[in-house]
Amino acid sequence: MLVARAARKVAPVNIINGIREFLRGKKAYTVAVAGLLGAVIAWADNSLSGTGLLAAIWAAAQTCFIRAGIANEIAKQAEG
Repeated sequence: MLVARAARKVAPVNIINGIREFLRGKKAYTVAVAGLLGAVIAWADNSLSGTGLLAAIWAAAQTCFIRAGIANEIAKQAEG
């Protein structure tokens, strides 16, 4: 009984740590995709112009490129 109660207390922490580990290095890409999806939906609903959609695509691309650049610099620093 005591072990089962202790397991219930530890399990949520392990789940959260698993989620954090899975999202490591992917959060910027996830935000970029979510923003792009929102912009496409707004464009399809005629709430956003074509220019606004292009701006959202450019912002999402910049987010991904900046994140990739940071990852490359971190990898270079770790190597040497």
